[in-house]
Amino acid sequence: MIEYLLTAFFVAQPVPVASAAPGAAPAPRKEEPRLRNPVEITSKRVRGSRDQAVFSGDVVVKQRTMDLRCDEMTASYTGPREVTRVECAGNMRLVDGERTAQGERAVLDVPSGRLVVTGNPEARDPTTALRGSEVRLLMGARGMEYEVDEAVVTLEAAPLRTPRKGGGKEGGAQRFPAEITARRVVGSSTQAVFTGDVVVKHRTLDLRCDKMITYFSATREVSRAECVGHVRAQDGARQARGERAELNVPTGVLWLTGNPEARDATTHLRGSEVRMTIGDANFEVKDAVVTVESAPSAPRGKGAGKGPPGKSPDNSQSGSTRQP
Repeated sequence: MIEYLLTAFFVAQPVPVASAAPGAAPAPRKEEPRLRNPVEITSKRVRGSRDQAVFSGDVVVKQRTMDLRCDEMTASYTGPREVTRVECAGNMRLVDGERTAQGERAVLDVPSGRLVVTGNPEARDPTTALRGSEVRLLMGARGMEYEVDEAVVTLEAAPLRTPRKGGGKEGGAQRFPAEITARRVVGSSTQAVFTGDVVVKHRTLDLRCDKMITYFSATREVSRAECVGHVRAQDGARQARGERAELNVPTGVLWLTGNPEARDATTHLRGSEVRMTIGDANFEVKDAVVTVESAPSAPRGKGAGKGPPGKSPDNSQSGSTRQP
């Protein structure tokens, strides 16, 4: 294996001591400058030039808390041999504290710490899993800061608070992850913003909108979500829609506003606010206008009720109607 220490390579060289004139006091010795965030790279082979080095075979890159591995890597550096850019190709795997990432290709901008992963990229930390066409991560940040295109994100949700049957204290906490797809997502340790064809799958709920913001608790679990634009929700046989919605994850309660409507097999509701709870069969509506399907009307006309069960006289109304 070849070990190659790139950052500040020239700067780190010992500074020669100037020759003192005859009879003069020796010049004070200058301290050797220290390396600044050195990038240490090992590989089976390396080819170097004035402004870059190409590493191949079991490449391992280490800088601060980051461990980056791949089949081949090109490191570009400035005149003083400070690495500015690292390009990896083939079986890229990264570990940075509790965060991991993988893909076929990756580009690391060293000054900013921004890593761009492509080629079936994936990334995760203890509460978040990311997939997409391109994953961008900020290395060294507290918590995972990310941007993902054509994103599929799985988030650890705050535990569901379920009351005990017959009243009393809450039952044991249940955890249900939320899977979210969107055209793009930008996330940090406190929230994530999803835009474009957002689809949320959580427990029995299918929630869709144009834009959604999820908020994380101190333990990085989703505690609340806000949806804006063409909100549509379906939970079993129940459906609801509006312009805005807010989901309280621990209670499973979804509020819809902005000309909200809701319906199930027999009821259509409108109002200023519609409230539904995941897994519950009921709606709550503020300023409600309710249309309810009634039972089928009885046949009318002479001979109604006569004849064998299930048959009507020839002059009776065929079929049945449901009246609101």
